[in-house]
Amino acid sequence: MTTAIGDWYCNLRAQSDAELVIDGRRRKIHARTANAEERARLWPQITEAYRGYANYQTRTTREIPVVICELAGTR
Repeated sequence: MTTAIGDWYCNLRAQSDAELVIDGRRRKIHARTANAEERARLWPQITEAYRGYANYQTRTTREIPVVICELAGTR
């Protein structure tokens, strides 16, 4: 099922333990959606790094989720 949020996000919400490749190395992570305070702090940094997100946010009425990926064993 394709959603407005995106399959990748729905999958991470359903199965928050996943793997990412970081600097060519496969790492186990736990993904979670940032809470309102975290999102408020992180969103300016995200849009500074990739201005396309700020533009996309202006074209949609929904809030774009911020996903925090924590390395397994560090939470």
